[in-house]
Amino acid sequence: MTFGSRRVVRGLLTLVGVAALAAGSALAYGLYLSASLALPAGDDHPPRLIYGAPFLLKPDLDIASSHLIERLNQLGYRAVETAVRVPGDYRITPAAIDIYLHDFSDFHLRPVPARVILNEGRVAKVLSIQHGDDLFPAYLEPQLISGLRGASRQVREWVSYDDMPARFLDVLLAIEDRRFFSHPGVDPVAVARAVWTNLTRGTVIQGGSTITQQLAKNLFYSPQRTFGRKLKESIAALVMEAKYPKKAILESYMNEIYLGQVGSVSIYGVGEAAHRYFGKRVHALSLEETALLVGMIKGPNTYSPLRNPALAKHRRDVVLRRLHDQELLNDDDWKQAMMTPVRVLPPQETLADAPFFVDYLLRQVEETTGAPIPDGARVYTTLDPVLQRLATHTLGNGLTKLETAYPALKDHGDTVQGALVALDPATGAILAMVGSRDYRISQFNRAVQAKRQPGSLFKPLVYLAALDARHELADGQPITAATLIVDEPVMFGSGAAMWTPQNYDHRFHGTVSLRTALEQSLNVPAVKIAQAMGTKRIVQTAQSLGIRSPLADNLSVALGTSSVSLLEMTSAFGALAYEGVFVTPTAAQAIMTPEGDPAWRHTPERHQAVSPQAAYIMTSMLMGVIERGTAAKARAMGLRSTVAGKTGTTDGYRDAWFIGYTPDVVVGVWVGFDDEEALHLTGAQAALPIWVEFARQILPAVSHEFAVPPTVVMRDIDSRTAQLATSQCPQRWSEWFIEGTEPTVFCETHGSGFWERLKRSFGFS
Repeated sequence: MTFGSRRVVRGLLTLVGVAALAAGSALAYGLYLSASLALPAGDDHPPRLIYGAPFLLKPDLDIASSHLIERLNQLGYRAVETAVRVPGDYRITPAAIDIYLHDFSDFHLRPVPARVILNEGRVAKVLSIQHGDDLFPAYLEPQLISGLRGASRQVREWVSYDDMPARFLDVLLAIEDRRFFSHPGVDPVAVARAVWTNLTRGTVIQGGSTITQQLAKNLFYSPQRTFGRKLKESIAALVMEAKYPKKAILESYMNEIYLGQVGSVSIYGVGEAAHRYFGKRVHALSLEETALLVGMIKGPNTYSPLRNPALAKHRRDVVLRRLHDQELLNDDDWKQAMMTPVRVLPPQETLADAPFFVDYLLRQVEETTGAPIPDGARVYTTLDPVLQRLATHTLGNGLTKLETAYPALKDHGDTVQGALVALDPATGAILAMVGSRDYRISQFNRAVQAKRQPGSLFKPLVYLAALDARHELADGQPITAATLIVDEPVMFGSGAAMWTPQNYDHRFHGTVSLRTALEQSLNVPAVKIAQAMGTKRIVQTAQSLGIRSPLADNLSVALGTSSVSLLEMTSAFGALAYEGVFVTPTAAQAIMTPEGDPAWRHTPERHQAVSPQAAYIMTSMLMGVIERGTAAKARAMGLRSTVAGKTGTTDGYRDAWFIGYTPDVVVGVWVGFDDEEALHLTGAQAALPIWVEFARQILPAVSHEFAVPPTVVMRDIDSRTAQLATSQCPQRWSEWFIEGTEPTVFCETHGSGFWERLKRSFGFS
């Protein structure tokens, strides 16, 4: 044998050896997969479903500000022209709204027809249509807001092969894998066709993967395009075909295929996609809707009808044309389907996008129960999906408007950020939570995780401590809303640590009442009260109001120099709205097992943080902030409701805050840069407009008044002396006092008050 012949033989032997090694490796990998590979089934890791709160239909409910019709539409109720006959019907007349309520077993809600009697846009009564008597309680069922399967946000609805409509199967196989029922998992014909098409077109426009290969890639491999991944995927497909029947493979594929996003929730499976995009079950999909979903498989986000309606329609029409070319559609049906516009539900119609709230909920549940939410459980939360949608939209739009009004904000290296949280002060229920302007870009929750200086937002807590303690000044007089304080240059501290507080306008205003000092957010009076009170009392009051962040035990605490979260401050103000009672904020109400049994229920944690009297007087002072103080422009922005609130601006204009409340809801807004650079804007400029826009959408024009507690009295006060006003006093105002702290001396500057004393002695004052 010649040298050349020996080289050829050695080469052939090497090639055979490499081929044998590759075949052996492939066989070994296949044997490994056959032992370990398993298809998911419908009962594997059922999703944990997360619901909002049920909505109570009650007398005095304002129809417009409660967005009742929107709530009905979100829950899938249908407007009808005739009498309501089946659950889900509703009918609107000038005098009433008839609603055939859905059942909801976890809350023992029965399917009953209810009549909501209207009076000037408000609910007068809720009656049973069947019996005519009062129907109480009457709830709209909770709305599904999110779900979890593993670590992924998804709400999976598993559809079995036998329940899958024949038309959907025909369209799917025609587009994705025509020879599915004849190939062994890899289709050489499809591969050859794809190679030829791509070569003739000069670009990669067609793939040769079978449905089985796609399922293997989705379940077991990364989407990275490499030869090694393709080889593993092909071996896995062959193993699956040998191990499982075709119908089982197709069922898994249809339930595991990714079909885009609705907000932060991933949509997997054709059953869930049909519900999320069209509000239907799979068997109710029209031909063109089926074509759209099948077309999305090629690029779920590229061809999403929510993100790219034009591209979605183009892709749908490609699918319809291919069905026509394959003679699966006749000419008339094809033309009719091509002419039909793409119609999908907006994302908020079927799923509330509340990712920051869900993140907070999961942490709270695990901390409270000591364990994560079990598979298949149903979690009932405090979230109001309507308020959440409005909060998300309002914060995003408000920050955009802010950048338009103040272009310098865009020149900053960071994007201006914000957060909004809304609470029910009586229950601590978190009704809405938005932690940034876009969760997809930043998952850092600035409503909870960010700790920033509240600045002047903290002053109400300083004055509240003084009011509640009924602390007396050096002259023996208790601190009240009428207490006079001199706003003047003053130095605190000693030696090199001297500190001279300044006001926002760099001016001093002379003698002012405590009420005026708060309304105008003056700094010197706040520090003087803190000095007179002692900072320990202020810190104790703040902690009783739910402030858990560390607070400085020095005079600077009066000006909000200690960092806190928006949720902490908002819940502290909630205690003012709820007669001085602090209720720990919560996102969770209950957890139900897959069988419908209660696994955990939330027990509200509450305590009397300050007296109802001090809380009411502080509320009246904060109402003055809206009427005459730093937030007075709220009225010009369209705010009509009775509201108490306070702006917050930190030293150097780094943070802008506003928290406002009614007896029913407390809402906090924060605006700033993450790197704590200056906004160069006040709370009234940056946070208040966002707050007002949100409040205008959720508060009725005429809201409930704050209840005056016992032993709170009103007196007419002379503006100059803060003594009881007489008929001779040129300027006076009416002020609230805790009984026993009101002035007892009539004005000694403008008159003796003879007639006033006489009237009081006879009980006329």
